[in-house]
Amino acid sequence: MKRFVPILLSLAVLLPPFPAAAIKAARRLPHARIGGRRGCALAEAPAATEAPVLTPRAFTADRYLLSADAAAYLGNARDDYAALIDAVCAGAPEAQLSGYESAALAAEVFAESPYSALAGLEIAENGAVTITPAGSGSAEEFDSAAELLVEGAVYAESNELETAVSLYRAVSAGCTYAESGEHSLYRMIVEQEGGNAEFAAALCYLFNQNGIAARIASGTAGDTEHRWVIAELGGQPYHFDPTFENSATGGRGLSYFGMSDAARIYTGCALPCTAGRGGYAETLGAPCPDTHFDEFFTDVTSWDCDVRAHFLYLAYGFETEYLNSIETGLQSTAEQGEIAVQAE
Repeated sequence: MKRFVPILLSLAVLLPPFPAAAIKAARRLPHARIGGRRGCALAEAPAATEAPVLTPRAFTADRYLLSADAAAYLGNARDDYAALIDAVCAGAPEAQLSGYESAALAAEVFAESPYSALAGLEIAENGAVTITPAGSGSAEEFDSAAELLVEGAVYAESNELETAVSLYRAVSAGCTYAESGEHSLYRMIVEQEGGNAEFAAALCYLFNQNGIAARIASGTAGDTEHRWVIAELGGQPYHFDPTFENSATGGRGLSYFGMSDAARIYTGCALPCTAGRGGYAETLGAPCPDTHFDEFFTDVTSWDCDVRAHFLYLAYGFETEYLNSIETGLQSTAEQGEIAVQAE
């Protein structure tokens, strides 16, 4: 089991050249402006008397947490859903729920839970659910893997944007693409391997577990069915595609992070798309109009070179300067074909 090591923040350094593949991949985006400069220097961090001590975020998996649309769809069946989760996680042979309709609704949403990998369900007319063990894992194994992932990627001091970037990178860079018919969120978190459905499910799960409202989006990439995530940052929805990021930059960049509808279409995924699943799926024509991150992360194909300078501010206690650098995207030399982050 890999553990995602927190991103180390350091003073100004001269970084090596960008990989050619990453540069080529970023050029496929409509707003990419990648220059030919070899290497780039980061701005110096604000003066500090001693290096900051960053604390990994303490995290405990919430087994009952759902995306907002799934929770609304469950309605009065929430208690039955929780009872079903408890029974499966405890390895119980059955669960007595309040009635067939409520049990069927709970089972439908449960199919998207990571714990669905642990059991098969059969519902009787009186609401009794027979639980048949499946696979060799356990709820404790999944919860532990999720906790290690979050605590290894996110700091206690991280704000919403930092949290989103760190979790996005943990999935897009830390997981291996291997398509299968399983569509198993459990496998993706525990073994860190899966196809596009698992990449999207993992990011959606981690976002929601860390207070970032998210849901699964599905559509087509060319002639192929594809899944990604729609999530909110600062109250605005954006598209996030960790599968494409993994393919294009090896997860080193943020080229598919916080995309507007226009950027999503340009990458080859047609709109409208479907958000949610099953009985709570809905068609969305243009769900993410805001283009803020299209510009802010315009040239990010390398985490260390393009992003780290912003995060130096928060590490050294300069929150106001950090927020200013995020809001203004101080990347003026990128306009001239040089990738550098300037901090004042």
